[in-house]
Amino acid sequence: MTWETENEAGVLQPVDVTGCSITLQVRGSVSNALLVSCTSMAGDITVTEPTKGRMAIHISPEKTAGQQADAWQDAHWEVRVTFPSGDAYSLVRGWARLTVGAVQ
Repeated sequence: MTWETENEAGVLQPVDVTGCSITLQVRGSVSNALLVSCTSMAGDITVTEPTKGRMAIHISPEKTAGQQADAWQDAHWEVRVTFPSGDAYSLVRGWARLTVGAVQ
C-alpha cells in the first residue's frame, strides 16, 4: 500500500511515514469485538519504503484460526497511521469477510 496526497499543483506525492506506527484492526460491526489486530510494532505491518509512504500488511492464518465466519458478518476494517507527534490518520477502511478456503 502507498500513501500519497495531492499537492497544490494536483500532483500526487508520497507521505513520509518514517517513525510512524501503523495499525490494522478488524472489528465486528454490531458487537465491536476485535477480530484481528496487526501492527508495525508486532511486525505484521512492514514499512517497506518509509519516505515513499510504502507499507505491506500481512494477516497470518493464525490471526483468524478458530474464528467462525458468522462473527465476521458486517465486519469492518481500518488502517490507522500514527506519527511520532501523536497525530493519527485513518488511511483506509472498508468491509471484511472471513471465508473458509476450498483447500482444507
